[in-house]
Amino acid sequence: MVIDPSSGNDEGFALVAVLVFMLIVAAVVAPFALNARTRLMIASNEIEHDRLSMVADGLVNVVASELFDGSGAERLPLNAEPARCHAGHFSFDLRVQDHGGLIDLNAASDPLLTRGVASFGFDPKRAEEIARAIIAFRSPPHAFTAGVQQQSSLGPRQNKFAVFESVSELQEFSALASIPLRDLYGVFTVDLKQGSIALAKAPKRLRNVIDGSHDDEAGAQDKSGGTVYTIEITARRDGAGIAGQAGLIVEKSSLTAAGFRRVSRMPAVETGDSGLTSLAPTAGCDALFGSAVAQILGRWS
Repeated sequence: MVIDPSSGNDEGFALVAVLVFMLIVAAVVAPFALNARTRLMIASNEIEHDRLSMVADGLVNVVASELFDGSGAERLPLNAEPARCHAGHFSFDLRVQDHGGLIDLNAASDPLLTRGVASFGFDPKRAEEIARAIIAFRSPPHAFTAGVQQQSSLGPRQNKFAVFESVSELQEFSALASIPLRDLYGVFTVDLKQGSIALAKAPKRLRNVIDGSHDDEAGAQDKSGGTVYTIEITARRDGAGIAGQAGLIVEKSSLTAAGFRRVSRMPAVETGDSGLTSLAPTAGCDALFGSAVAQILGRWS
């Protein structure tokens, strides 16, 4: 039998050709496979985020019900102090602010507004000027000065001559425009319609600038149940960077079966906000949400 010496070369060339072809196919397919995997991970993370957000939103309703039926007001911190609990593979961060401890933009006097503005680090003179601009913004015009408007350089371009409808209107003031909206919501309210504040319910930022013993507008001993609350909850899977958040202002209402109504949503909490996480003491979820809800959370995965 005669062996053709060129046949080995043909087979080797064919093998090389197949390998080159496979490399080309892999080079073309690999980016598509990687892109598909990335999209799958993104979709999975979005689903997890949405699921955690829905749980957080539901827990806001649970806490609101507890506050307005009286069972939660006795055991939950009402001055924005953070609390945290673990259940199953998840952690839940909670912060509740009774609006009785905030300054109402439509009812507070010049001195109280000045203290609220000063809590953002303004010196007393500038804080007083901004407070006067706030009062001018909300106050109706005087009959003898109609058409004449003395504008403060610290306020908006034009006064509203009507009540504040939202705390977010403060960002129209040039002096306050750079302050994060969440921080403004942590000091002021438009939902209480009350000229004084309860110092025991005031957040730390306000307690640092208000001395209840020298301020008739600060009721240091008022610990009664409130009618308006800000409730913020963040839900996280342990060991994961994905979080779901819900923050709402809720108001007591006899017109709904739940006993309260949602007034508005809060600006979103940034992931890793230390105000809701690293400083939050750990407690049992039954202490925050009740034993029945804690059991459900413990079984949830």
